[in-house]
Amino acid sequence: MARLGISNEHAVVAYDDQWGLAAARLLWALHYYGHSAVAVLNGGWDRWRDEGGATASGREPVPPGRFEARPHPEVYADRAWIAGRIGSADTVLLDTRTPGEFDRGHVPGAISWDWFNAVPAASWDSSRDPEELRAEWAEHGLNPSDEVAVYCRSGMRAAHTYLVLRNAGFTTVRLYDGSWQDWAMNMEGGDGH
Repeated sequence: MARLGISNEHAVVAYDDQWGLAAARLLWALHYYGHSAVAVLNGGWDRWRDEGGATASGREPVPPGRFEARPHPEVYADRAWIAGRIGSADTVLLDTRTPGEFDRGHVPGAISWDWFNAVPAASWDSSRDPEELRAEWAEHGLNPSDEVAVYCRSGMRAAHTYLVLRNAGFTTVRLYDGSWQDWAMNMEGGDGH
């Protein structure tokens, strides 16, 4: 972060051209390392460009920053943490992969909710309306007061859902960083069952 010119007191705005998918992964990583002044540019690069935002090419020269990582374990989950929450009424495990991926194997007790459900049709927006999403999640038994742990295949799609849940008022959200790749590789038989 320091080599990129980022210091602890800086606000960071992340963007990409994938509905905020990669930008959300950076947002989560910065949250984990104690940097809370970070946001995802709604609509990303595509909207910025289409609406006439200023652009530059090449690399911008930036002086080094001063970034001190201060990990926040309350936004992180690993395999042991997830395994300890299976069957717990206190934690919702949310699988953000496609229904087909979920059907081929998932963490026991997880709820299937494809991350792309958050992306509005025919829009550059990173997310649908939070109130609309809260109503949809309530149908799956999720409430803003719940502790939610999200995962996908590698943590990228789950990071987007982490962002969307937090934006919708869910305050206790964790990302299973190793996600399904870690779970399946380390479970008996290597298939996650």
